[in-house]
Amino acid sequence: MTDTIRIAPRFNGPVASGNGGYSAGLAARLLREGAVETTLRAAIPLNQVLRAHETADGLDITTDDAAERAIIMSLKPVQLDTPDVKSPTLAAAEVAASSFRAAADHVLPTCFVCGPARAEGDGLRIFPDWLKDPAGADNPNMFRIVAAPWRPTPDLVGANDRIAPEFLWAALDCPGAFAIDKEPILLGRMTARILRRPKPEPLIAIAWSRGAERRKHFAGTALFTAPGELIAFSEQTWIQIDAHAHEKAG
Repeated sequence: MTDTIRIAPRFNGPVASGNGGYSAGLAARLLREGAVETTLRAAIPLNQVLRAHETADGLDITTDDAAERAIIMSLKPVQLDTPDVKSPTLAAAEVAASSFRAAADHVLPTCFVCGPARAEGDGLRIFPDWLKDPAGADNPNMFRIVAAPWRPTPDLVGANDRIAPEFLWAALDCPGAFAIDKEPILLGRMTARILRRPKPEPLIAIAWSRGAERRKHFAGTALFTAPGELIAFSEQTWIQIDAHAHEKAG
């Protein structure tokens, strides 16, 4: 198999490594449609050739050095149940995002997805914070959720004039960290399914905690259209790390 990917420097999470959701979504395009589980095994290098290798149940994405090849991600197709969640209104998501932290209080202020230091048209600028009226989310499970609006820009469009799947994965990524609300943490595993790729239009990202097990924290995330159609969702495992480990990862 000769498929390769390259994570451009624009799509960072930590300062000098790839955003986990974007990178996983780009790699997931090499598998069939449907839900894909991606386990992140090392910091994702930027602007380097990464090569896909078939495994018994999916793919490994590795560095391109045959002598010292390192596994960066492992992917496999899986089943993923649709979450029983509904969307808040776009107005409620905007109110939630209005209290998002400033760049000085953000662990990764230049993150492609959630970094407030990224300019409009450069980063995705998805800024999740707690819904001010959780009951207004019409959520039958009654868990606390974070929410944010997302207004995709035309440069994120792929085939058929619709948002490329890697950007939908990216948008599903960071909200989970804010629902967990522990710092610093890094994405360890993400399983996502895209139901429909929309054209650029206002969207709503939400996330909720799914519990914890020692240093592992679990989250769910979802993307909706403004009228409330579920278009993509994920389950995630985040790893709580030492206070300065994210700097080393970067």
